[in-house]
Amino acid sequence: MNKPNRMAARPTALWSVLAAVAALSLAGCITVPVGGGEATATAGPTAPLTYVDRLKATPVAQPSDDAATTELPQFITESRNIACVFTTSRAGHLNQPWEPNNFNDSANAAAPIIPAVNCQMVSYPQVHAADVQDSCAGSNVGYLGGVATLLPEEAVYGGCRAGVTAVEAAFGARGTVNQLMGSIPALVPGAAMESQGYRCAPMDDGVACANLASGLGFFLAAEKYEIFGPGKPPATAAQSSPAPVSG
Repeated sequence: MNKPNRMAARPTALWSVLAAVAALSLAGCITVPVGGGEATATAGPTAPLTYVDRLKATPVAQPSDDAATTELPQFITESRNIACVFTTSRAGHLNQPWEPNNFNDSANAAAPIIPAVNCQMVSYPQVHAADVQDSCAGSNVGYLGGVATLLPEEAVYGGCRAGVTAVEAAFGARGTVNQLMGSIPALVPGAAMESQGYRCAPMDDGVACANLASGLGFFLAAEKYEIFGPGKPPATAAQSSPAPVSG
């Protein structure tokens, strides 16, 4: 009587095992036996870190808990394209040290003071229609990009103005750097600045700022911007690459 050919059956069994492993690989998770016949699962690709996650992981270089001083915490990127200041807002007016403002008007004296971050840019993306926040005195003209503000419950990109930003006026192609603007310290990638619960850091050729408690914030770069946080949809492809404006 003929005996079964065990050697011939082994290749078929081996191919069956390899086929099963390949199928599991395509599913993003492989289970392989390890010593003692136990199975260990290898996880598939993980989701990329959010801007808030990355900000929390970035060490603070110049921390400050008090923005109500004569020298507000501020920085500029090494490229001199984005500068940010940790400041306050009162009755809708920012205490912005780089340009004239109505923060200290007597009419606003009784209004509560709200912590804020304000960033300005030299080269910046245009504002998407869905992000326009002001009719500019009913004219619907002059709502421009290049400025972002973070408040406890709101992140806004753009604002009404007639000319360039203060940072553009100082560091743009036709700008003039005065003593005030020239004294803004540079913050290098890999370091963050923090004040009043907000944290900002240079990253991805731009700057990300967020309220670490709520996750609300923005990312700014010459080619794109994004408002992120609770209830905010992710930026679409069209929102990721609007035409930049440069002075």
